[in-house]
Amino acid sequence: MAIAFFAFFGVIVGASLQYLFTRLLEERKHRQSLQTEAYTDYIRAVAEARHIDLYTERASIFARLADAKSRICLYGSPEVIARLAEFERKGGLIVNDEQRQAFMQVIEAMRGSSPLPSSEVEVILLGETKKQTVRQQIYSS
Repeated sequence: MAIAFFAFFGVIVGASLQYLFTRLLEERKHRQSLQTEAYTDYIRAVAEARHIDLYTERASIFARLADAKSRICLYGSPEVIARLAEFERKGGLIVNDEQRQAFMQVIEAMRGSSPLPSSEVEVILLGETKKQTVRQQIYSS
């Protein structure tokens, strides 16, 4: 009788633990997914604002930026939020080199420990800087 009780008890405990661990893992995956989506949307909106032209609706870009920033505040890591706040203190737009550098620090925080150089990401998202273009002209001559 005691063996049957312990076997039944073991099955109940095992099933309960499996349920709890599965639920915890799913919650973590969902949070990571929301975080990644918020980071991606923010980067996309800032890059669009950087390359804005006459045909782009400014209001929709800024609405997407506000939405992404609010989700980053909810789901982002403390380091990303701190770097984003610093970027916002500098104006929240990429107009000068200081703002460009602050934005790239946000990207670095979002990427975590990535072996990819931030200079490569910077060229992809923001285009080449005047310094890089001048440097290329000097070396190609």
